[in-house]
Amino acid sequence: MDFSCHRRGCTAEDHLREFEYCAANFGVEKMRKALVEFSADHIALLQKISLNWINTKNPVYMFLSGSFVVECLWDEPICKSLEAMRLAGAAERAGSAYYLPHTLFSEEVLENMPLPEVSEEEYEVKKFYVVSMRGMSGEADVLDSFAKFLEAAPAFLGKRVAKVVRGVPYMPQLANKYTDKIDILLRGVDGSLTGFGYVDVAKTYHLGFSMAKSFLLYGLDRVVVLHPFVDTGFHRDVANRVKNRWDISEVGYAVINPMEEELYFYKLPRRNRYLQMSLSAQKYSSAIRRYIELL
Repeated sequence: MDFSCHRRGCTAEDHLREFEYCAANFGVEKMRKALVEFSADHIALLQKISLNWINTKNPVYMFLSGSFVVECLWDEPICKSLEAMRLAGAAERAGSAYYLPHTLFSEEVLENMPLPEVSEEEYEVKKFYVVSMRGMSGEADVLDSFAKFLEAAPAFLGKRVAKVVRGVPYMPQLANKYTDKIDILLRGVDGSLTGFGYVDVAKTYHLGFSMAKSFLLYGLDRVVVLHPFVDTGFHRDVANRVKNRWDISEVGYAVINPMEEELYFYKLPRRNRYLQMSLSAQKYSSAIRRYIELL
């Protein structure tokens, strides 16, 4: 497979093709077997990539599926680790580009792995990942354009998308509990729910933290706060603030740049822990799933 579509711009077809390629060639069982050959440093690298903690001057790109491409333009220790992963059967290389399938970072693969702890000095977002989305118009409504792209490339962070709902203004099943509108809601074929909340930080002081907390309490499996591109330093600061707030620490943070047709992931979302902690979140989650089936 060609891993270099980011150089010309990855179309929705490219993203879907990559998702299907990963499913056919890098299944969960294959990744589990490959991990046997990994050293502790390689496992730590997987952890750092999944937490946006890697410190490298080499560019890192991401497919909508959650698979990564690292362009080793400069010789760094990370490149030697990626080569070792390739030799173990967990990655591929095309020229200077290393492809890391999203299954390598899945819960099914890493759930029983003893992940090393990262020191406090490293506990900050260092690298954002660029998702190329060629064909996402910069002239139309940014959320409509993003939603249409997701419909055309129905895969997001390891899940095949069954339905994309743009704007959920009212949800009768949640009565007075639905206080923050979900701007884009994805339902995976496995029934999982991912919600995006968009805040135009160029027009408001609000960053969307309270909205993110509401989404978690709705019982969504994963939550992503979405901002328009403003400044790299500003976005890195927001990502670190999200990470350091215990009540929303699992929320993802992404920045959309429609003029460049790119999405920047500063923080990947993790599974909503409120689904294990809160009976009301479980109840709301079931209600939302039933509601989405009727749309």
